[in-house]
Amino acid sequence: MKLLGHLLALCGSFSSSREPGSAASIDTVISFDEISTVNGLASVPSPYQHLSFSSYSVLTPRDPALDGLISEHDLNCAVSSPNALIGSRPTENADGAYFEIANATSMAEEGLQPYFTLKSFYIKPMDAPAPGTTVSVKGYKNAREEPYVWHVDFPSGFHLPFLVKMEEYSGEEWKEIYKLEIVADFGYDDLDWEFCVDEIELQFFSLAEDKSESHSHSGSQIVSQEEPQR
Repeated sequence: MKLLGHLLALCGSFSSSREPGSAASIDTVISFDEISTVNGLASVPSPYQHLSFSSYSVLTPRDPALDGLISEHDLNCAVSSPNALIGSRPTENADGAYFEIANATSMAEEGLQPYFTLKSFYIKPMDAPAPGTTVSVKGYKNAREEPYVWHVDFPSGFHLPFLVKMEEYSGEEWKEIYKLEIVADFGYDDLDWEFCVDEIELQFFSLAEDKSESHSHSGSQIVSQEEPQR
């Protein structure tokens, strides 16, 4: 059963800084908290902070309008209050929720490369699916045939948001990505399940930044119940 399967597509908020010693990079944390929601929900304008979102909605979990629709154990999905994202496949067996570079031409006009490095993000499955939920993350890059791939397993039960540190957990830097896809499957039939995402940390680059290649790698992680991950 989907908690909010009738929702529209998402919303985002932004803060940035420059990495010391690297004037060609722009660090961005998308927290979604400045987005105004109606009855706890909102859509994302497109483009938003150079990105276009699909199969997500902005969620204010503690909005009174959502009482009874969201478990009290899922009110923590907004790591930075008040908002997070809720995502799922648009239909069963479809591709997962994703965000991607919205307009490469407009980015070039602003002096930016049409890609990003994924640094980290928080994620958790909604409710308490049994026998557990597997979240799969794919990062697509033009210069390689196969995407970056990483998985995390959530056992049955409620969870705190889990901080995914991409390079540390997958064993490589997720760079030059133009599209990131996330899928959550539960049960033995790999049925679609909704999940929350917050505090997405990205790094954009100027047109002067040198490109470099990376090698394919897959990884996995198992998350314990109700343990804060930082």
